[in-house]
Amino acid sequence: MDVTIREGLHKKPAIDDFNLLFNKILSSEKLLYFADNAGEIVFDKIFIEEMISVKERPFERISFVIKGGPIINDAMLADARETGIDKLPGVIFHKLGNGEERTGADRRSNKVKEWIREHKLVISKGQANFEGLSENEGICFMFMAKCPVIAGELKVKELDSVIKCQ
Repeated sequence: MDVTIREGLHKKPAIDDFNLLFNKILSSEKLLYFADNAGEIVFDKIFIEEMISVKERPFERISFVIKGGPIINDAMLADARETGIDKLPGVIFHKLGNGEERTGADRRSNKVKEWIREHKLVISKGQANFEGLSENEGICFMFMAKCPVIAGELKVKELDSVIKCQ
């Protein structure tokens, strides 16, 4: 993991829409943030705190999306609370389902599409979220292309990092 973090800090993304993302951060009052896994949620909090610092004011609302039930290592409400994300200004939580009843909205549901429409700034972390949300416009995806299918679709190499705003 240390090697992955070090490499990630020094390697330029293969798709780099950082400037688009940065401008959305500066001009947006509402943030919709799709978390990925429990191990990265600490970095998600730091990233959101940095966005607030760069904006020099908090977002009016941060809609933080976690899994409503366990799937391998996906971030859940307990993880968000443990890292203090619930203490960030204006945070509310939305839950994505894990395939079981009453665990949350399906990524492709009208409810999720409504969440996306309500926010000017939408950040989605992780390849699985890209796979489930990429048909939507207005999302900035941040992930590592971990499989040949997604890498091929994006015309990048496997394990390349991606910041793609659409």
